[in-house]
Amino acid sequence: MSIGALNRYAFINAKLRSRIGAMLTPQDLDSLARSQSMEELLHALKGTHYEPLLELYDQSGDIQRLEAWLFARNIELHKEVTQYMKKTHAQTIEGLTRKLEVENLKSVIRLWFSNWVKQQNIDHRFGYLFQGKIVSSIDWAQIVNADNYQQVVEAVADTPYAEALNEFTSEQLAQEGLFGLETALDRVWFNLLRVIVIKLPKKDRQLIEQILDRDTDLKNIINLVRFGWMYQLPSERLRTLMLEGGSVTETSEFAQYLGKPISERSPLKLVRHRFPELAKELIDSEKTTAEHQTLLVEHYLFKIRRKEFQTMLRGNPFTIGIILAYFFLEERQNAIIRTIVNGIHYGWEASAIQEYTV
Repeated sequence: MSIGALNRYAFINAKLRSRIGAMLTPQDLDSLARSQSMEELLHALKGTHYEPLLELYDQSGDIQRLEAWLFARNIELHKEVTQYMKKTHAQTIEGLTRKLEVENLKSVIRLWFSNWVKQQNIDHRFGYLFQGKIVSSIDWAQIVNADNYQQVVEAVADTPYAEALNEFTSEQLAQEGLFGLETALDRVWFNLLRVIVIKLPKKDRQLIEQILDRDTDLKNIINLVRFGWMYQLPSERLRTLMLEGGSVTETSEFAQYLGKPISERSPLKLVRHRFPELAKELIDSEKTTAEHQTLLVEHYLFKIRRKEFQTMLRGNPFTIGIILAYFFLEERQNAIIRTIVNGIHYGWEASAIQEYTV
C-alpha cells in the first residue's frame, strides 16, 4: 500500500464505514415494511438519517415530496464525498454523480414529452423534480417549458449532453418515443467516466473499470432481453441501444441472438454460458410470461451487482472501493425506503413490500 493511498483514503474510509455501520439493518427494514400506517412508519424513522421525512409528510401528506427528498439526499451525499477528494479522484466522483444528473435529465425530458406529445398537464409534477445544479449548469425549467424540441437541445447547449440530443429530431421522438435518447444519455456519462478513470492509480482504475464493464454488460443484457425478446425490436435497432464496453457484445451468443428471426430469440441462450444459475431459473420458469422472465433476469443481475459491491467493501480499505460500495449501499437503501413508503401508502401487504426489499 502506498503512502499516497493511505493519505487519500484514511479519513474517508473511517467516515464512510461509520455511516455504513449506522445504516438500517435488514431487521429494521423488515420491521418498517410491517408498519400499519404512514404515521407508524415515519415515527419509526426517528433518530435515523430519514427522520426529515416525518416533518415533510406532516406538512403535506404528499409521498412524492418524500421521494424527491430521497433523490436530493443522494445528490448531496455524492457532492459531499467529492469535497473530500482531490484532483482526478474528485473528478471521478463528479463523474459518478453524472449518473444522477442523467437520471434527472431523463425525468425532466419525459415531463416535457408528456406535455408536448401527450398533451398532459405537467404543472404540478415539475415541482417534485430536482431543479438545482448537480454537475452541469442546466436550465431545467427551460426544458419543461420548451415549445419545441430545439429549445430542449438549447437548454443543454453548454453541457456534454448536447451532442447526444442533437442526434434526434422531434419527428423521430414522436414516432419512436424516448428510449433511444435515454440510452444515448447513459452512453454519455459512461464514456465521460471512462475517460477520467484512465488517469487514476492502477488499483483504483481497475476497480472502476471492472464496475463499468460489469454494469455495461448487465445493462446490455437487460436491454437485449427486454427490448429484443419481450418487445421484439429488430436487430439493427437493438444494436443502437448497446452501451460500449464490457464483453457481452463481443460474444458469439450476442451475434447469434441478433442473427435469429425475432420469433426464435431466446434469453436462455443469451445468458446460459455466462450465467448458468440464471439459465436454470429461466428453464424452471419457462411456462411463465415474457414479462415475468424479464423481471427474473433483472433481479438476478442485480444480485450479482450487490455481491460484487459487498466483496469490494470487505477488500482493501485504502482504495476507491469503499466509496463505490458506500454509494451502492446508500442508493439501495434509499430505493428500499421509497418502496416501503409507497407500499404502506397504497395499502400493500407486508409480504408484497418485502418482495421488493431483499
